[in-house]
Amino acid sequence: MRTPASPAPAHVLVLDDEPSLRTLLGFIVQRMGAIPIEAPDAATARQLAAKHTFACALLDKNMPGESGLAFLKWLRVAQPGCNAIVVTAYGNMDAAVEALRLGAFDFLLKPFEVDTLEHRLKLALEQWHMRQERERMQAMLVQADRLASLGVLAAGVVHEVNTPLAYILSNLDWLDEELPSLGKALEKQSGGESRELTALAGRLKAVASTLRDIREGAERVRHIARDVKAFARDSDDESVLVDLREVLDAALKMALVHIRYRARVVRDYREVPMVQANEARLAQVFLNLVVNAAQALPEDGKEHEIRVRLWTGPTGEACAEVTDTGMGIPPEHMPHLFQPFFTTKPSGEGTGLGLFICKSIVESFEGSISVESQPGKGSTFRLSLPPHVRDASTTSALAQLTAVAS
Repeated sequence: MRTPASPAPAHVLVLDDEPSLRTLLGFIVQRMGAIPIEAPDAATARQLAAKHTFACALLDKNMPGESGLAFLKWLRVAQPGCNAIVVTAYGNMDAAVEALRLGAFDFLLKPFEVDTLEHRLKLALEQWHMRQERERMQAMLVQADRLASLGVLAAGVVHEVNTPLAYILSNLDWLDEELPSLGKALEKQSGGESRELTALAGRLKAVASTLRDIREGAERVRHIARDVKAFARDSDDESVLVDLREVLDAALKMALVHIRYRARVVRDYREVPMVQANEARLAQVFLNLVVNAAQALPEDGKEHEIRVRLWTGPTGEACAEVTDTGMGIPPEHMPHLFQPFFTTKPSGEGTGLGLFICKSIVESFEGSISVESQPGKGSTFRLSLPPHVRDASTTSALAQLTAVAS
């Protein structure tokens, strides 16, 4: 899991033909935590707009050459997301209405109170940040919907693959039984005297060996299809008895492409009870933790490892750990790891929902998830789930039936 960096400071265009006022406005913008981009005229401002995306713009209404209102009209087309505040010493109600009609966020008369300008600019910047965040969240939801569609598609592909795969495996079973008997029949018929028949029997043995290799490959395809189905199927939140060893192994296979060049996997599986949970959802949790562990390591991480552990806790709970030897997590980010939309991955590479979803899934099964990390030494994500315990009356009835049957 990568943690988020603070958002980059917003750029604010300061367009005014008076140098002293540009300096003052630029100072106010800096005090608001934004970056001022100053321009003495509209032509310069157009050139700057080609290089920067502005969150806000402070525009002088009356300037030599192109007026502030004419530039505002152009800016609304070039950068429609920019919140423009028109500042002028020659203002009246008609001018204010015209500015707002052209798309200005606000209108301010000179001379102005610094506090007033700061308040207006703060509102403009806040609205811009909220709009940016809304657009980012909408993009994340589109990506999530796309991934959900891929899951449905994967489930359908696996279903279609299983049918011809079963046909292939059944025929390989038949060939595996038929070829040895055919080879023995040829050997008996030749009696060791016919070189051609003896050679043919040898070739049949080679064919049988090749078919065993083919069978091994087909079995691997079947296992892959089974693992994909565990992740992609629509299980309608059905809870069943789940063996954490099988789910964790399936997650490791699915994450192999991320792990292969980054680390070696170390398994430490001890006795662990079965849990009552949804297999696909638990697989999603483990896959997310393993992929996050891999992404915390360099690609040439031959000296790194990802350690996965299973054991029974002191009160009988099922416990699991995923540990990496990567860069660790800064202490200031630890309290926010499980918050939604919390990520520093580049745009398009992460939604910041992974650990939030993991926590939600684990807690839906009455479990818990926690993290320990030291910068430069790696991170450990630990989860525990209550064990599945048979109802006492059911256990007693089964024991009585067993006694009667014996």
